[in-house]
Amino acid sequence: MKCPCDPDPMAEASGDALMVRAGAACRINALPNHVLIRAISFLDARQLVQTCLLSRRWRDLWRSVPRINASRKEFEGTAGTWVQQNLLFKKFFNRFLMLRNPTPLDEFKLLFGVPDSQYSVESDFVAESEDANLWIGHALHCNARSVNVSVHDVGAKLYLDSVVFASKCFLTSLELTWVILFTGFFENLQMGCKMLERLKLYGCSINDAEISSQTLKLFTIDTGCVLAEQISISIPSLIDLGYLSEDIGTPLLKNLGSLETATVSIGTKNYDTPLSDICQFLRGLSDVTHLDLLYKGRKLKIEKDFHWCPKFNNLTILTLGEWCLCADFYALVVFLQNSPNLMKLILKVRKKPDTREMFIGELEERYFTCEHLKIVEIVRPENLEHDPMLNDLEKFLVGNGIRSDQIEIKNWKL
Repeated sequence: MKCPCDPDPMAEASGDALMVRAGAACRINALPNHVLIRAISFLDARQLVQTCLLSRRWRDLWRSVPRINASRKEFEGTAGTWVQQNLLFKKFFNRFLMLRNPTPLDEFKLLFGVPDSQYSVESDFVAESEDANLWIGHALHCNARSVNVSVHDVGAKLYLDSVVFASKCFLTSLELTWVILFTGFFENLQMGCKMLERLKLYGCSINDAEISSQTLKLFTIDTGCVLAEQISISIPSLIDLGYLSEDIGTPLLKNLGSLETATVSIGTKNYDTPLSDICQFLRGLSDVTHLDLLYKGRKLKIEKDFHWCPKFNNLTILTLGEWCLCADFYALVVFLQNSPNLMKLILKVRKKPDTREMFIGELEERYFTCEHLKIVEIVRPENLEHDPMLNDLEKFLVGNGIRSDQIEIKNWKL
């Protein structure tokens, strides 16, 4: 079969390979083919193809790698404009897939190029995304278990055709960055990806009104994601939830009976977050054993003794930020009063509390009882070592029965 580095469009795209001295002793050649194939599978696709020039034995090894990493970045140094470089990348990788052996894939990673232009219309983005959708479908057809797709330029977004996920596949892990997920995406995932356990979304636009799955165990919606209004999350199999979006409002959490760990943020600096939304969001997390909660909203005044925080009877490890230390530790007290089985409290104080980002409220009873609490870990920058607020915090904890030797002070690691 013709080598992709022979004089043809593929060779032009791959560039010149580094040649080894003829007859040079090379220990790596003593390794069996399957070991070599596994080793070179960690190379980017363009580098991978260049290995075919090393010797006759290496000529076809690249065709059978179980891992593919196609990166638009590999073509940044080539001649021509951005558009010409992008066309070269597409030409190269289409040829790559044509010449590759039908070997099952463990992993497929794609860093795709989509032009971000104010003059572009929707049809332009659909056309630009066509190759990426074909390549993702090819990877799933090759039984890829892990797929990671991202866009080369921040701000540009890939128009993902969710139909590629509707056919039966063996996908267990999916990670998407700067991708638009149109209505029906999660329905198609459920239809075809019946083994999917891990889904991470970064900077994605989510248009479904409900995020649902019967198989996911880990699900993350990270910063930059934009959600449909009044979106709900219903995943009874979910064990680990990450929700760090700064979008307006909070999702409705339901059917999360298996949830154990949650790392979440609530609120946004640009809009007021209704207290009712915060209440329902926290109720959806009330059965977790590990909770890391960050508040990024505006100042929120709560009526005296209003019960906005549910009982966290299963909670053993709680992580909060400096936002809970405002107003005489109001939010901290409320959480401790509602976490009777807490064993470890972690307070991450990155800076002095911002008076614009806090819960304000009054309590008739400021005491708490956490009989199982064994350690309080306070992580703070060195410049807050002698901060009066942290001294008051230690006194407050000791006054509620926490011994001094149970309080650990740590510095942020740079």
